[in-house]
Amino acid sequence: MIYIIVPTFARVDETKKFLESIKRSIQANYLIIIIDDHPDKVTFKNIKQNERIKIIRSEKELWWVGCINLGIQNLLIENKLNDDDIVIFANNDIQIDMNCFNLLHNELKRDNLQIVHPRTIDQKGFEVSSGAKIISFFPYITKHPKKFNKEKELIDMGTARFLMMFGNILKKVGYINESLIQYGGDNDFTLSAKRFHEINTYILRDAICKLEDDITGIKNQNINNIKELFGSFYSIKSPNNIKYRYILFKKFFGNIAAFFITASISLNTVVKFILKKIR
Repeated sequence: MIYIIVPTFARVDETKKFLESIKRSIQANYLIIIIDDHPDKVTFKNIKQNERIKIIRSEKELWWVGCINLGIQNLLIENKLNDDDIVIFANNDIQIDMNCFNLLHNELKRDNLQIVHPRTIDQKGFEVSSGAKIISFFPYITKHPKKFNKEKELIDMGTARFLMMFGNILKKVGYINESLIQYGGDNDFTLSAKRFHEINTYILRDAICKLEDDITGIKNQNINNIKELFGSFYSIKSPNNIKYRYILFKKFFGNIAAFFITASISLNTVVKFILKKIR
């Protein structure tokens, strides 16, 4: 069985496109578990449930991490997840094709003690990050593999646009750090897999997912001035949030190291913003 956990907050049209791409791409039995986190439950009202689509309505606002954890809880408790079941964390703003799914699935069958993710191409045809390899923690330096030659590229922190694993991996890694709320949950899961369980995450060269990235939320691409930049360091809607960056790394490296890693990342963010403005 293939289980796909998809957090949603409105954006029903994107969810419908995602569902259609899954229907076209996966021939085996699958169940898409949608977590509807919108207060008006617009996904539940506009998408019909059936044997392949289950919609869980959150009782309170869960954000991304809470939605994924609710989906994990549903798998582990209600569906009695088997070791050889496939589990996917997915975002509703991507689409896949049959070749993408088959490549990911075949790679997992070759080695079931790994996590895999496709490369990501946006609507303009540009490749965006599907994960990061950490070169140095202090100063904080990362590499985001793109257009690489090897069949797969090892990363430390993966994204969860279409993060795929066997059930035995999910059972070992377990829940995401609930204190992260919105951003960093995908990094937490893949770092936990690597550092606590010696389970690696890879990006596959020939597996491609398509991203409809209209830059929602506060992202570096749409920050226009210093006021917005520093506001992003405190907003729950921004991956730049200092508090949650610190929480992410504290779990793995302790308070002092997390402080210096967070400070280095934040300084990098400021420098990149300045360089973008003077170009």
